[in-house]
Amino acid sequence: MWKFINSFISSKEKSSRPPEKLFDPIKSNYTSNPEVMSNIFNTYFVSIGQQLASKIPLPVHHTYPVKVNGPKNSFVLHDTFVEEVNMVINNLLVSKSKMIFQFTFLNCVRIPYPPFLVQIFNLCVSEGTYPQSLECAQVVPIYKGGPKDLCTNYRPISLLPPINKIFEKLIYSRLYTYLEQNSMLSIHQCGF
Repeated sequence: MWKFINSFISSKEKSSRPPEKLFDPIKSNYTSNPEVMSNIFNTYFVSIGQQLASKIPLPVHHTYPVKVNGPKNSFVLHDTFVEEVNMVINNLLVSKSKMIFQFTFLNCVRIPYPPFLVQIFNLCVSEGTYPQSLECAQVVPIYKGGPKDLCTNYRPISLLPPINKIFEKLIYSRLYTYLEQNSMLSIHQCGF
């Protein structure tokens, strides 16, 4: 249904294909060298956050009395188990879990019981750490609109390995349950 509606509403063509050439603002010329184009995108994407943050005015701090009526129970991340991990894996949308880094993780994991994932996730929670190798993302420039040869007309999308999505869903379910049980969610909550 949304594809049909968007075909009428959206006139922008979103593409993850890189442009054939890109303007190099440092050398003031065009390049079609993929390595140079990657570096141009990287330089732009790394700097844009600082540029935008510098335009945000500093907030004026006011002191207000704070009434603390915290929940009676503490938030605890309990261990996961094999059935829960299997349920999360089976509910993932395979089309949105396309593998990056040239291997097919979900096809390997779609076995009845992935106990190694349970051990990894439980260790992450108990140690309070996350493997740095799983934090590596593939950054893909997505075309927004305007001339395709300008890096300013692209936005970065970070693609993480699907194992992150599984872990994220496990943490989300615990956090959401805690907020719901302690009446910390408003029926008027519409955003994040």
